[in-house]
Amino acid sequence: MSSSVAIKNGILVSPGHPLNGALVSLKWSNGVIDEIGKEVGPADIIIDAQGGFISSGWCDVYSVLPDPGAEWKERIDTFSHAAHLAGFTQSAVFAGVDPLPVKASSIISLKQRAKDLKIDLLPLGAASEAREGKEMAEVNDMFLAGAVAQTDGIVPHGSDSLRSKLLEYCHSLNIPYLTHPFNPKWVAGGQINEGYISVNLGLKGIPKAAETTALLADIELAKWLGVPLRVLGISTKDSVEIIKNAREQGVDIKVAVPLMNICYTEADIDNFDERFKVMPPLRTNEDKDALRSAVLNGDINAIFSNHTPEDIENKKLEFDYTAFGAATYAGFIPQLFSEFNDKELPQVIHALTAGNRNFLDLESGSLEIGNAVNLTVISRNVPDNSSKNGSIAYNKLSFDSNAGGLVCTARGLQLNMHS
Repeated sequence: MSSSVAIKNGILVSPGHPLNGALVSLKWSNGVIDEIGKEVGPADIIIDAQGGFISSGWCDVYSVLPDPGAEWKERIDTFSHAAHLAGFTQSAVFAGVDPLPVKASSIISLKQRAKDLKIDLLPLGAASEAREGKEMAEVNDMFLAGAVAQTDGIVPHGSDSLRSKLLEYCHSLNIPYLTHPFNPKWVAGGQINEGYISVNLGLKGIPKAAETTALLADIELAKWLGVPLRVLGISTKDSVEIIKNAREQGVDIKVAVPLMNICYTEADIDNFDERFKVMPPLRTNEDKDALRSAVLNGDINAIFSNHTPEDIENKKLEFDYTAFGAATYAGFIPQLFSEFNDKELPQVIHALTAGNRNFLDLESGSLEIGNAVNLTVISRNVPDNSSKNGSIAYNKLSFDSNAGGLVCTARGLQLNMHS
């Protein structure tokens, strides 16, 4: 534990700040920013950012924690450690499989269990009972208990009737409702993107229309009700264009995309690698490039991990039967470094900080003197150490890479650094 930290030789990522993009030093004492400039006063600990990036702490907008109920896949302590090693100081988490987070008691329990962890866990409440998309869960009670948003997560769409009720009710209570655009009626038993790869591998495909028709339906509901729309997870170029057109029509729409869909394509499944069987599915190079460009030009507001830990019994199976999902915290930083260059990383970090917090209607964490903020410092100028990933999940997306990184997160009075 430290009372003051000086971080030197880092590029500030804080759009709107007069020193945004400049090489600076920052002094952080007892959770509060004391100084920002070319030089700062003495501190208990001095960290050389090695020309990397200094930002407010990264915030994840959607992750899965199967605790309570399936702790052998990932425990709350290993989840927290993995998220911290991935650079996050906050993670919005859908926690629990037995019970599901459908009542205020589940939200309260998670907050109590998370008090002494390395990151802040932000509870997500289930929008529908049993996550079945039929009846509304105890939305307001969970929000009052501390849920930051309501969502059924990365699962098929609920009924049109329920989604319209949730959109209107959550808006009236100022509660974010995150909806994932996927219409299961378009496909039963789909495994990967519908196209050449699915045909070549003999796997049932998931058409892009399963996403775009659901997205269009949500947009029409939002327009009809006059409410904002928060879209959790898109995977296609067509969806990017649909969202741009909706904004031009005056729809208040924010969208978050999983990092995997920016970094990988259906071709990565060519050897039946079960780690790449995810939802939303990996699509084509054209789709990947469209998502990447939309992040860099701001059309996509937020990036999330989609961390979905599984065990060997559910993942090491024939591809048709293996569960969807990857434990992505393990490879999160190597993916960033492999996909984006140093000129692009500030926009990506902006999405991981202010973009993600705005998506959840949270305070953006401005790096102004006197503000109490969490910090993340990241640099690629050290050897790779991605094998130290914290997670106990079987389906970790960790791999050998030339992309290394120093990661330092500062939260409250706690300083965590690894390389």
